Amino acid sequence: MKKSNKKLLVVAIATALTAASAGSALALENQFSGAFTTFFDVSNYNNTGVIANSPKTANYFVERVRLGYTAKADDHVKLVTKFEFDYNNWGNSSYNTSSADGSLATRGGGGALGADTTNIETKHLYLDLNYPALNTKIGMMPYNDAFKGIVFDADMAGVLLSHDYSNASIAAGFFRFADSNNTFTETLGRKTHDMFSLDGSYKVSKDLTLGAGYYFIKDNSETNGTPDLTVHTLGVNAAGNVGPVALSGFAVKQFGDLAANVDAKGYAFNLGAKMPAGGGTARANFLYVSGGKDAFYVATGNGGTEGGQFYDSEMTILGRDKWATTIDNAIIYDVNNNGEGVIMGTLGYDYNFTDKLSGAANVGFASIAKDGVVRPARNSGESNYLGTEINAEAYYKLSANVTLGARAGYVILGDYFANGSDNPYDLKLIANYSF
Repeated sequence: MKKSNKKLLVVAIATALTAASAGSALALENQFSGAFTTFFDVSNYNNTGVIANSPKTANYFVERVRLGYTAKADDHVKLVTKFEFDYNNWGNSSYNTSSADGSLATRGGGGALGADTTNIETKHLYLDLNYPALNTKIGMMPYNDAFKGIVFDADMAGVLLSHDYSNASIAAGFFRFADSNNTFTETLGRKTHDMFSLDGSYKVSKDLTLGAGYYFIKDNSETNGTPDLTVHTLGVNAAGNVGPVALSGFAVKQFGDLAANVDAKGYAFNLGAKMPAGGGTARANFLYVSGGKDAFYVATGNGGTEGGQFYDSEMTILGRDKWATTIDNAIIYDVNNNGEGVIMGTLGYDYNFTDKLSGAANVGFASIAKDGVVRPARNSGESNYLGTEINAEAYYKLSANVTLGARAGYVILGDYFANGSDNPYDLKLIANYSF
């Protein structure tokens, strides 16, 4: 073979290999998603979370951006990521000035003149292996319980295995909430905060699905000041239709040890209903969570409660607001509710006025289930009744991805609180872009 022909052959082989590698890279499907949300808030409660006599009214702007990127290799393999950027409020800080020497960035900072603050947060970082025999998720993922999030609803690192059958599904997982070696005297994996989970559901008919869940949480990490906590949560759930009414609910019981000589004896149950009415949708929910010596355990971490909220109530102050970001306060922040539990009933109505304009109204009633072992400082009244909330919201779709809205709530306090406490209120003007 002539020297020139050899050179042409080498070039041809190199070109073929380059094309092959490029084709392999191009086969990767890049998927992007996200949301931008900002709102202006006026409230005499939500900024502080304090019920008081003649509280000052706060007004502030909040901004949040969430960006998701999924690298999909094929129908079976993908890497899922999500990142969050917050300005707790416009004007709060800039140039990493959260500490005396300016060396640390503020979580949710950077909203002041100049910006330039490091505030990126990782939400999800996990590998999703979806094969016919088994779906496997590995890494930091979003996960919530089978009981509408009253035990846990958070991002957590672990392994989740699941499989769907024709009329059933089952999932089992292991998650590590914390692993202590802060003093460098402990060996990793010995003082940990872990959870084992098992969920299953069965579709009995087109109108009835039954399910069950079991969660074993053990914490000897001493991270939360609760060494040797061992809590078993076992419950059942159901969803079905009775004529035009869609029903859902659950019943949960806990056992184990909350601490030395303190048994876990919490229990909870719920019933929710939806039905068409007057061209819209009427909703109702009832929730009971035990308190006192039967206080209900909710998952906690370094940031406090990581679950326990009951967003189905659609409350803005009495319960946690679905629009709240880092400034997140509520009279019933989680269903443990300072060890006093919850008795709550809510009614709501959703209505679409046009293809672009929609609205909703809600009313909620709440009481504690029983005085806690330690009475919260806010409990200075003589009643168990927390209060009644009335709220309403309206949204206008400016385009397929952009929504403008307003959400307002007002609570008439019950006699659980001291005489003279002002009724809390909140008003949000919202702009949201999702893609």
